[in-house]
Amino acid sequence: MSIQHVLGKIQISDDVISKIVGKIANTSSEISSMSTGFVEGFTKKWSGKSLQNGIAVRNVESRLEINLKVVVRYGTKVHEVCRELQNNVRVHVEQLTGLTIDTVNVIVEGLSFNQPDVRT
Repeated sequence: MSIQHVLGKIQISDDVISKIVGKIANTSSEISSMSTGFVEGFTKKWSGKSLQNGIAVRNVESRLEINLKVVVRYGTKVHEVCRELQNNVRVHVEQLTGLTIDTVNVIVEGLSFNQPDVRT
């Protein structure tokens, strides 16, 4: 995605945006993990892009669309967790990159019955 200024153009890769989104999702204790299919998980494991598992960034007609596949912890209000994640992704990506986000789609692909990790 690019931003045109008087001084020139700024190009921000989809990988950078995906890493930002991955960090944001990782801060939520209600999100157990990002979800991937077998092929995607295998490919990304070898490429070292683990923060980007389950994250797809698309530029559609100069609008940014972000899709996240997540696994939510059992016992949480799924709709509230997803709404909060959508908001956090939109706000932080727009603040950090200066790009405008059109949509943030969250797809819940599973539930985790594990206890939350202690984050410091």
